Amino acid sequence: MRAPAYAIPHRIETERLIIRRYVEADAEQLAAVTTRNVEHLRRYMEWIRFEPQSIEQRRAWIAEVNAKADAGEDYTLGMFLRGGDGSEGEFVGGTGFHVRSRPERLAIGYWISSEHEGRGLVTEASAALTVVGLTVTGATVVDISHAPSNERSAAVPARLGFERQDDGGEECFDGGCHEQSVTWFATWDSLQSEPLASTPRPRLLDEAGAVLQWPA
Repeated sequence: MRAPAYAIPHRIETERLIIRRYVEADAEQLAAVTTRNVEHLRRYMEWIRFEPQSIEQRRAWIAEVNAKADAGEDYTLGMFLRGGDGSEGEFVGGTGFHVRSRPERLAIGYWISSEHEGRGLVTEASAALTVVGLTVTGATVVDISHAPSNERSAAVPARLGFERQDDGGEECFDGGCHEQSVTWFATWDSLQSEPLASTPRPRLLDEAGAVLQWPA
C-alpha cells in the first residue's frame, strides 16, 4: 500500500531549538560535528560506518535527503540551537520523521552530539515533533523505536507518555547487529495527557519562511 503524503513543515522552532531541513551551507557544520562524534554514535547509528565523509559527499547527501522529503519518502531534519532572540546557533544533532510501511504512521528518529547530552534537547525536539506529527502532518500514529540496550533513547518516549508496544514490528542496530527494537506509540489520545497536553505548540514555517497556521 502506498504511503500517504505528509504535510511536514520545513522549519519547526521550539524554546531552545530550530529543527529544519538541511541546506547545502550546513555541510561544514555537519562534517565537524559528525566527525567529532563518530565513537559516540558508533554503537546505535548504523550509518556511522560510512564516516568519515568529505564536504562534497555531505552536500550530495543533503541534496539526496531533501529529494526524498520532496517525494514524501522520508523527512530528515537537523537540530540547531535557538537563541533567546530567535537567532539560529550551532548544529547539535539530527532528527526527523521516517515513513513506516504502515499507512498514516511516522517514526521519530534522533541523535545528538555528546557535548549536548543531558540537557533535555532530544526530549524537547521529540515532544514538538510528536505534537506536529499528530496535529499537522496527517499521521495518526507517531512512534519511537530503539535498541533494547539503549536506555537513553528509551527514556525519551517513556518521559513523554508514549505507550510501549509488545511488537512494534521494527528492527534496530546495536553494535554491528540487527535485532528487534523496542517501539513506543503515541496517538491523538496521547496529546490529551501530560506532558504532551501542556507542550507548547512550536512555531512552524514553510520553505519560503512564512509562518504556518495551526489547525483550528
